[in-house]
Order: sequence, then C-alpha cells, then structure tokens
Amino acid sequence: MPLIRFCPSTSLITRTTCPSFCILSIPVTTLRRTRIRGFSTKAYNLDRPGDKVRNGIIGGTIVGALGFSYLYFTDTRSAVHKYQVVPLLRLIYSGDDIPVDAGGKGSGAERAHEVGLKALRVLYNLGFGLRERGAHEYLANEELGVEVLFGHNLKTPLAISAGLDKHAECIDPLFNLSPAISLLEIGCITPLPQEGNPKPRMFRLPTSSSIINRYGFNSVGADTVSVRLRDRVRRYALKHGLTEREVLDSTEIPASLWPNRLLAVQIGKNKSTVETDMEAVKRDYITCVEKLGRYADILVVNVSSPNTPGLRSLQKRESLQELLAVVVLAAQKADRKVKPKVVVKISPDSDGVEDIKGISAAVKFAGVAGVIVANTTVKRPLSVLASPQVSEEEKRVFHKEIGGLSGPVLLRNMLKLVERYSKELGDNAVVFASGGITSGKDVLEARKRGAKIVMGYTGMVYDGVGFFGRIAGEMKRVVDGGK
Repeated sequence: MPLIRFCPSTSLITRTTCPSFCILSIPVTTLRRTRIRGFSTKAYNLDRPGDKVRNGIIGGTIVGALGFSYLYFTDTRSAVHKYQVVPLLRLIYSGDDIPVDAGGKGSGAERAHEVGLKALRVLYNLGFGLRERGAHEYLANEELGVEVLFGHNLKTPLAISAGLDKHAECIDPLFNLSPAISLLEIGCITPLPQEGNPKPRMFRLPTSSSIINRYGFNSVGADTVSVRLRDRVRRYALKHGLTEREVLDSTEIPASLWPNRLLAVQIGKNKSTVETDMEAVKRDYITCVEKLGRYADILVVNVSSPNTPGLRSLQKRESLQELLAVVVLAAQKADRKVKPKVVVKISPDSDGVEDIKGISAAVKFAGVAGVIVANTTVKRPLSVLASPQVSEEEKRVFHKEIGGLSGPVLLRNMLKLVERYSKELGDNAVVFASGGITSGKDVLEARKRGAKIVMGYTGMVYDGVGFFGRIAGEMKRVVDGGK
C-alpha cells in the first residue's frame, strides 16, 4: 500500500492524496506576509527619487498632450478644420440624401450640414466650444468696424447668411466661433411648420466651391423657434441676475445677447399660402413678426427665394410696397424696448433698371431699414464649369438640378447690384452684400461699392469654421498696406 502523508495544515488547502506525493498546505499567514512584503517593496521603489522624476515626466507629457490637443482642435484657426474635417465630412456624406433602401445613395450634403451643426452645438454645450484663439488684432482696427448700424457699433462688417442655422438651434455656438462675426441671420422661418421640397435638395459643386439648393423653406415653424429664442433670453437673464423683462427692455443688451453683435431673423410665407392672396400673405409675415420680433435685432423679409413657387412675384413694386409697410408697422409693436429693424432680401435675377427702381421705391415708401443684395440665382453661368477638374457628376448637377446657385460665381454680379442699390437708395436704407465672398479683398470691394455689412455662407461650407476669422485677418492686412 503506498505511503500517504497528510499535510499538517489545513487552513488554506484541504488534504490531498496521491499515489506518490503530497501537496502541502501553505498557511494563510505566510501568503499574506508575502503579498504585503511584495507590495511594500514596490511602493518603496516608486518612492525613490529617480522613479518620481520618471513618473512626473510621463504624467506631465500625457497632460501636456491632452492640453495641446484640446487647444488645437477647439481653435478654429487650426488647419485641421479646413483640410481634414471638411473633406472628411464630404467623404463620409457623399450620397444624395435618399436612403439606400429607397434607391438612393445614402446621406449626402444636407446630412453633412446637419451633423456639422450638431457637432458644434454638442461641443459648445459640453464646454468645448470651437473658438478663434489669439489676440484678434483686427478688432482694434477702426477702419474695419461699422459705426452705428441700427444703434450699434460693430467691430467688423462680417455676417453669416441665413440657411446655415435654419431653425435657431446653433446661435451661440456660431457666434462663439469668432469675434469677427458681427451678425448672424437665422431662418428662413415660416408661420407654420413645413417640410420643404422633397430630397435630394442640396448639391455640391466642389470644383468651383459652389452649391445648388432647393430647400423650399423647410421650417419647424414660428412657435418652435419662438420657444428656442425665449429660452436663450431666460438662460441669459438667470446667468446675469436679471429678469426676462429686464433683458427685453434693456437698451444696452442686443437681441443677439452678445455685445456689439446682432441677431437677424429671416421670415417667409408658407408654401400653401397663395402669393396672389395678399391678405393671406401679409398675415403670414405679421404672424412671424408677432412671435419672433421681440427676440430679433433685425427682421429679414424674404421675398426672393427661387425655391418657393410665386414668391419672387412679391418683388413687384405694388405688392412689395404693401407687404413691407405692414411688416414695418408690426415690427414697431414688437414686445421689446428697442424695436427690430426691417430689412428685405431681394433676388440677384431682378437686375433690370426698372426692377431696381421699383424695389428701391417700395423700400423708401415703407420705411424699410435695409436691403440684402442678394439671394441665390437660378441662372447657370458657364464659368462654374470652366475648370478641367470638373467631374461628370458636377456637370450633371449643374445642368439638371433646379434651385438657387450660390458661390464665388455670384461675386461679380453682386458687386454691381450693391453699387446700383447704394446709388438708388442713398441714405434711405443700409445695403447688405451677400454672395460670392471668399477673401478679405472681396469684402473690402463690397464695402467700397456701398455695402455696410458683408454676408457669407457657402465660403464657410468649403473653408471650414475658421472662414470668418481668416477673412477678417486678410482685411486687416490689406488695410494696413499688406497683400
């Protein structure tokens, strides 16, 4: 019979029998002693001066890398936003905005637009809002400023056109991008919610940095936007120890809630409202004024979108004069101390002598404060296809897709119209330039022709979130005598 020896201790491991060997039990106290001794030795090693230096360097490097990454990626001047983020969005969302299961190619330009805005909003709400870091030397250059526009001194003439933030979802994140942005125009907002035109309705022409869109006033409606704008006012009041009423009645706080910056709210009629029924048309615009006027520095009357049937017929002198007069009257009743100014947005395609004279006469008669020159065009200048790099898809979009064209190709005509409206209106109304801006020189030329404010949108789509800061910097260099 084989010899079986029992282990003397059974506190940790039970007795085990084998034909020729025995597994001895290791006392718990021994294991504990061993573990404690090993841990203590390690702690002792970490406490040595050499290890302290090493670990300090590693920790400092990690913290420094995180800090640098934060500063770099949240700075709108960083090259990553133009040369990596913009192309990446275009690559990821390269479809036609029709689901694959419906026969389309998936998410495209419109979805990229939505994702970009959502990213800006989320980052801002988390405390990581994108902004232009640095000294902003252009703010100190008085030649770039706009003196007393509607009672406000603006540091630059730069503004974001309507269409970027259609539903008042991203106001503060957009203002936060750069102090060069003196004005933000949101909308277009209609009295009742409407879907707009069927998708696809936004198309890229990247070779010429252009866009064709036919959104058709897709809007969440005046009630929803009113709630969002009121929420901004309430949050501002709470943060600054004020009441909502005190904010609205202040002569020092603009509706934008940002010092020396203005908020414009663009309004339009619903698609179901027949343009020949002037009473119904006027009710649509008055409804928007009543619900949104208290939250705006400027109300923009859009009668020039090419994507709402019959809208441009409202630019005829008699119809426009009648409409603008009632909007101005409604704006004067807005529930805020400083009443919003009324501006009208006109079409670049209404460029005949009689068109300009008729619109200018209506503006003077109604007491409108300004004219935005101009909206997108339904014309298709062949210069868009001049580059040999133009793809077949771009050619197809250019020739086949209807809608309003925006981009650098509009610059030349826009400058001509700005000059003509400036001469026609004189001191009766402020001229806003909108269309084709891509450089500081473009802005300065528009101002030379008579524009007080110069607006951009498509340039930002292709240039990224640093677009307006770059433009302001270029303006300063030109004014200072540089190139």
